[in-house]
Amino acid sequence: MTWSSFLVGLLVVSAGVHNTAAQRSSSPCADSSFASQPTVSVGPFEVRSLVKGSSVCIQASAQSTSMSWMALSISRSSSMVNSPTNNAIVFDTVNNAVHSYVLGAYSTSGVTRQTGAATFTTQAMSSANGVLSFTIERALASSSSFDVAIDPSVATNLLWAHGSSAWPSVHSDRGSVKLQFASSSFGSAPQVAAADGIARVETYTAVIGAIAFGIIVLLGLVASYVIRWRFIHLSTLFPPSRRLHALSWFTNPWSDIKMGEVVVVLVYIGAMAAVGVSINDRFPSATSDRLASLVSGHLALLSVMFLLLPVAKGEHWEQIFGSSHERIVKLHRWLGRIFVIAAIVHLVFSAKSADVTSSKKYGSQQVVPLYGFIAFIAFASMSVAAVDPIRRKFYEVFYYYHRVASIVGVVFVLLHSKAVQYAMIFPLAIYGLAWLIRFPTFLNRFEATTEVHCSKTVLITLPSTPRTEKWVKNSNPCVFFWVNIPSVSRLEWHPFSGIVTPDGKSIAFCMKGLTPGGFVDRVVSQASQQVKGSLTIYVDGPHGKPTLDVNAYDSLVLLGGGIGVTPMLSLINRFRQSQGGPTLHFFWVVRTPEELLAAESIMFPLPANVKASFYVSEAAEDGRVQVNSDEYVAYIRGRPKLDEVISTTRCYGDKVGVLACGPPPMVQEAQWLAHSCHFDFHKEVFLL
Repeated sequence: MTWSSFLVGLLVVSAGVHNTAAQRSSSPCADSSFASQPTVSVGPFEVRSLVKGSSVCIQASAQSTSMSWMALSISRSSSMVNSPTNNAIVFDTVNNAVHSYVLGAYSTSGVTRQTGAATFTTQAMSSANGVLSFTIERALASSSSFDVAIDPSVATNLLWAHGSSAWPSVHSDRGSVKLQFASSSFGSAPQVAAADGIARVETYTAVIGAIAFGIIVLLGLVASYVIRWRFIHLSTLFPPSRRLHALSWFTNPWSDIKMGEVVVVLVYIGAMAAVGVSINDRFPSATSDRLASLVSGHLALLSVMFLLLPVAKGEHWEQIFGSSHERIVKLHRWLGRIFVIAAIVHLVFSAKSADVTSSKKYGSQQVVPLYGFIAFIAFASMSVAAVDPIRRKFYEVFYYYHRVASIVGVVFVLLHSKAVQYAMIFPLAIYGLAWLIRFPTFLNRFEATTEVHCSKTVLITLPSTPRTEKWVKNSNPCVFFWVNIPSVSRLEWHPFSGIVTPDGKSIAFCMKGLTPGGFVDRVVSQASQQVKGSLTIYVDGPHGKPTLDVNAYDSLVLLGGGIGVTPMLSLINRFRQSQGGPTLHFFWVVRTPEELLAAESIMFPLPANVKASFYVSEAAEDGRVQVNSDEYVAYIRGRPKLDEVISTTRCYGDKVGVLACGPPPMVQEAQWLAHSCHFDFHKEVFLL
């Protein structure tokens, strides 16, 4: 080795040592003042920092025995996911490693290990005796496209998070602060300028729902008061089938939808499409799973907004759409199904990126997953209880559960997120206002007379008062009332057709017990025990409006089966008090002759404009029964041939309307025959 080579090597080594020493002296983590820097609380972490030269040293520590990982992120905003994306530094305590991860989405699959050259250096890390700590050093300037530059003169978005499950996993808690890092150059201590400044992305679902509802109301007013087309109010989307079959549960609702209702459905579908487009626009960088969660969640919200409106009982629906709320309640049922489907999709996709039982606010929508999950359980279980066989056979169970679960569902869905709270202001206001308007009707108390008949049937007649006379005079045909009998149950309210009495001054109710131990069974038992034949009764009403204008027809065909005679009898008695009007062709089918006497005191004698035919399905031969007016009423054994009852060959007149109420197979065939004859049809049924 020559002397020149030796001197060159010595100079190189000396320069390297000098350079390393210079770097150490400029490193904020190696600065003697770093350890004395005050810490600031960032969520559950204590953060110490020091800016020196072009670098910053950051130390985060936490006291915890349950944390499996802890993370900090210098972020572009207070949101976890941004565009362009940024990264986070994660201390994995299980594997005792600190790495940088790109925050591409709100799911664990969307958080990926950052590749390429490291943009920070790990100075220290430890997890012992319940204390977790890591220290990193990075440049103030961004060293990669995922880094966010730090300006020590202003506050920086600092996100924090931690989890109890092994990394990668959904966080147990997280938050965001505005932190100004301590700087030796500026002579400043670290300061938290704003805590929990979590940005919530605004969405337009509430606005879209409000616009859609406004359009529906406007179209309803135009259809009811301007054009008044029969096509809108009476024509159905599909023709009915003649017989009930295995798929009737699916096909029958389609044959009951009027064209006006089709327009409403189309507007709602348009609103759903608008919600999907708006969510896609508001979250352009969302992954497919995240987008599915957001869209389905907001479609569920749109359904909840409209779900309350049909059950806000009152005359407002009659004024707007020419139809009462019990006709619109089928939309309530459909909306409920849409909600459950959307909520299930929302739950499935949300569970991929969040703990659905967490009570911490989560994501850009600032939702509380646990509250949404509770609301889902409440609403989904309501939909199960509302299935036809359960609802009809166990109505009391359905009724009470619906009331309790609906309150639970609404309360917790409101707690789920701010977006829900804003969206539900108008529906809740409408529902509350309708309830306040109706509240005085719950105080309508009467001492009613009772008559108990065979076949578990009771006739309850209200005394004639100015109020009952007003009901008869001003109410629509075929109305119903909600009835409460305190001696049977102080809580139960059930719907019954209100029958106009023959003198046109009061209302009666004819009830038949169809379920052993049910409400009517108990009413019959209670009425049988009353010595004076009276009961205290509360009524809320009147409600309801038929789809037909009964005064606009030459003839009305009234078809009743069993207790389904009540709306027909009310119509008959209503026309007793009027001059002229249509001819009424009345057909009533019962099982036994005694059932013809169930409402004899308010039925016979029939007025002259009624052409009546009575049928007894279980009779061995034709016969007659004596009624209290000392006249005999003849009946025919068997059932009527409906194709002869509802037929163009009978001289009913130029304009014919058909009303039917009774067993579903009978009503189904009557609807098919009326459609075949081009007669307007209305079926009286409580879709409650």
